[in-house]
Amino acid sequence: MRSLVKTLVVILAVYGAPAASAAEGAPLGAWRATNDCFLAAFILTAGGHAQAAYLSGEHEDNAAWTWDGSTLKITSPTFDLDSFTGHVANDRLEADYVWHDLDKDQLNRQACVFERFMPLLL
Repeated sequence: MRSLVKTLVVILAVYGAPAASAAEGAPLGAWRATNDCFLAAFILTAGGHAQAAYLSGEHEDNAAWTWDGSTLKITSPTFDLDSFTGHVANDRLEADYVWHDLDKDQLNRQACVFERFMPLLL
């Protein structure tokens, strides 16, 4: 978990701390999993840019996100078989997440729950 925190600190140092919300209700900001989701945390910034940190220690710095007013989708150019579709409900984000296990070359589906958080700068 310590490497995940370091990754998020580096992301914030490079891109700056994002706003907590935006016009039209887009879920900008930092989100972390509250269950054992392989996608441990992500940050959504203005302009459709996203960064993500995974339980494996890997990270994605060039992901993109879209928001249609009710559904959040995150796509990754590095992990192009991954799929993330989420909905905000009661200050949490509930998502269907499919991730590609590169070691086993198989797709895994998870129901993930995320909460907003403010990463600490060390």
